[in-house]
Amino acid sequence: MHRAAPNHQTGDMRRTIFPFLLGMALAIAGVVCTAAQSANRQITPRQAHQIAALVAHHDDIDLSDIHIEMNSMDLGRDFTPGFYSFIIIRESSSPGPDETLRRYAINRRTGDVWEMTLCTHYDFPELARLQHTLPGHSLGDLSSQGKKLGCSKQASAPTS
Repeated sequence: MHRAAPNHQTGDMRRTIFPFLLGMALAIAGVVCTAAQSANRQITPRQAHQIAALVAHHDDIDLSDIHIEMNSMDLGRDFTPGFYSFIIIRESSSPGPDETLRRYAINRRTGDVWEMTLCTHYDFPELARLQHTLPGHSLGDLSSQGKKLGCSKQASAPTS
């Protein structure tokens, strides 16, 4: 068999097309990787605690009161999958049960906040500002979030 001599044009085209295709493949891989990282971004427990404290303040709950405490409900695993959960109680000053003031659920991906007992979604300016500083913050599907929390109808908290 006789091999044809390499064509000068074919060699130039190979030298041009292969780096181009390699560059395109790397760019596509980078976009896919970045999208996957964004989808997996979640707020930290510390950020969720800050959000819960802000919402408690919005609800006129004084967390500096020695009889009021906020605790995580996520003991070893999520109390509600996909959410950080916090309970705020007022300790009884007399014999008897403590009073539950609020039970907050904070979406781990979006930072959306719900009061679990009242099925109330929170949306007020200070909260929106804090949420926009979170990595990967996006607007969540409130209807599906409410269903995950066992809420059939969504109530809205005052926005001021």
